[in-house]
This record gives sequence, structure tokens and C-alpha cells, in this order.
Amino acid sequence: MKMMTGYYGLSDLLKEKLPVGCRDIEENIYELCCPLVVEKSGDLPSDLLCLYETLEVPIITVDNLNTFCFEEYNDFCIYLKNFSKYLKLNIDIEMLEEGKLGHLLRVGKMAKDLCISLNLSCDETKKIYIAALFHDIGKYKVPNEIVGKKGKLSEVEFSIIKKHCEYSYDILKDFLSSDLLEIIKSHHERCDGSGYPRGVIPNLGAKILGIVDSFDAMTSNRVYHNQKSILEAYKELELCVISHKEGGKGRLFDKQLVQKFIEVNN
Repeated sequence: MKMMTGYYGLSDLLKEKLPVGCRDIEENIYELCCPLVVEKSGDLPSDLLCLYETLEVPIITVDNLNTFCFEEYNDFCIYLKNFSKYLKLNIDIEMLEEGKLGHLLRVGKMAKDLCISLNLSCDETKKIYIAALFHDIGKYKVPNEIVGKKGKLSEVEFSIIKKHCEYSYDILKDFLSSDLLEIIKSHHERCDGSGYPRGVIPNLGAKILGIVDSFDAMTSNRVYHNQKSILEAYKELELCVISHKEGGKGRLFDKQLVQKFIEVNN
């Protein structure tokens, strides 16, 4: 099998040293490549670096290209091709909702940073990060006119888009582990049982994903709303840990996780 390779931020002169068919990963981020070739270490933006480091995809410099052992990564390359197939579906959805790439990588990085601050294990952190990359894939089965609708959804339209959590499970059930699928399926479940699709209390991974997903949605321009400032989004999260009787929006999120998230990102 021929090894895939990708590159990021290389000049035309350096590109001539690469294997034939090597793709620009910035333009084709869903085509995860092994290894990723850069001019020098540290060239990648933090969200892309987080992606490659978490998935343990080798990053090498052009100067070390000839000494890198491609054959060792053949099996891993096959896995990444499957991984990339699903990632592309998520990116297609991002383009409908936001018009640009970013949500998946941002949510993944914020989730990972929060996991690290909580001293979660590397395995658990990686699971939550991967769940962040795939959490909205079920919207692929929702009509485009609903996913990309400008303005507020009707009750019927909202009931349809709420099914994306279960659709995500169905799409990924033969690819991801059951505990990872549970995080994805439950990222819209809430701590008071008011979420969807099942109205259950989410596990830790789903709680983390729910917070960072909501925060990024609030602070991003979407087809259906203008972005909030970071401070406005923090205040919104804080209202989501207070009961209605106390003037909040209900105990939707875990109070300690919200506090830790704000602390990590300040």
C-alpha cells in the first residue's frame, strides 16, 4: 500500500521534495494524512496541532522526510482513511451551519484542555476529544434546509433536528466503541434530565462536550444567530447551573465543570 502524506504551510520549493500526490491539509483537513509534513516544528495552529497530537499522527519536517519509515504506519493509514470518511461528513455539516471550518476543531481542543485540567487519563481525554469531532455527524441525515435554515426553527423542525444524536449513533455504531458512542449520543442531555434524546443524566464525557459545544455555538456566527461575546457566553453558562426558582435557566450543566471551564479559558 502506498503511504498517504499531507503537508501544511510549505513553499512551492519545499513542495517539490514531497511524494507525488501529497495533499495540502489546510485545504483538505478531512483527509487526515500520515505523516503530516511541515517546514519546521511548531508551524501548525494550536487547533490543528491538537488534532494530530491527540490522534497520534506523526508530524515530521521536510528535512527528515527521507529518513522517516513510512512502512511502519501502513495499518494506521488504513484506520485514518476510515476516520477521515466520517470527519468529512461533519465538516460538510459545519459548512451548512457556519459557512466555514472551525467548530469541530475548537470544540475538540476546548474539551481536551478541560479534560487535562481535570486530570483525566490520556485514554479518557482522547475519547472525549474524538467524540467532539463526531458529535454532530447525525445532522447529515437531517434535511439541509433545516440544518442551514436562517432564523429560528419551528417546533416541528426542532423535533427533527433533535434526532441527530440518535442518527450519530446509527452512523458510527460499527466504527466507534460503545462508551464513545454514549458520549456522542448524550451531548444534548442535561444534568436535570431536561435534555434529549432520552432525558437521562449524561456521563462525564457528555457533560464536558455539552458545555464546550454550547459555548462555541454561542460565540460563533451561525446562520440562525449572531455570535455572543465571550463574557456574554460565560454569563449564559453560569445561568445554566442555577434553578429556575433562583432566577437561572435550570441546572442544565454541572456547576463545577462550568466553573473549571471558565477558569481554564480565562
